[in-house]
Amino acid sequence: MVKTIKIIAACFLAILLLAACGTTSREEANLTTGSGSSGNQEENDTSKKEDSAAEKVEQENTDATNEESVVEEEDTSQKIRLFEMNMTYEVNQKTKEDTAFLRTSDNQDYSLYVLPEFELTGEEPNKDVLYLKENDRHFMRIELLPSEMNMDEAVQTIKDQLTAVNSEVKQLEAKSTEKWLENAHIFQAENKEERVTAYLVKKEDFILKLSIFTKIEDNYLDPFLKMAETIEKK
Repeated sequence: MVKTIKIIAACFLAILLLAACGTTSREEANLTTGSGSSGNQEENDTSKKEDSAAEKVEQENTDATNEESVVEEEDTSQKIRLFEMNMTYEVNQKTKEDTAFLRTSDNQDYSLYVLPEFELTGEEPNKDVLYLKENDRHFMRIELLPSEMNMDEAVQTIKDQLTAVNSEVKQLEAKSTEKWLENAHIFQAENKEERVTAYLVKKEDFILKLSIFTKIEDNYLDPFLKMAETIEKK
């Protein structure tokens, strides 16, 4: 009887050992082949990291493109002007050179470079005066007219104004060196003391009207024109 019990116990123990070996083999096989849950988790984690890295690179490229677009828009919409510039001009057939400084009108929407001998000030709404400091009888009136204004009417207005100086009003042509005035309407009238020259210059989004008053014996027309050439709307 005792012997039979021992035999049954031995058989039972052998069955347990075989079951344990089978379980271990299956776990090792899963680890080896990667078919277990641990292998799947590692593959999922790797896939997620790769997707995240790809999304990050794509976002960085998008951000860089947007930044470049913003810079380009700022470059085209805003033009930076230097604080000063050298200017060569002529007074009474004598050539001079000086540094002109950037000035902004408080009265109209523009800026220009002004020579040290001159001063810019507002005269009345939509009109400025740039004058010679030592003698303000030499001056230039600056007006920015709407681009849609009728040019024929503007020309007639200039002629009517110049008749106050002399009934004889001359129409002039721009000099070959004055490229910015090649399509301008230029008129002039003078008397024994003064010479008045008026200009209408068509710009992209406005019409520039200049009226330059200078003395016959002391001609400051050229420096006024050199400064007027630098006028730019803000």
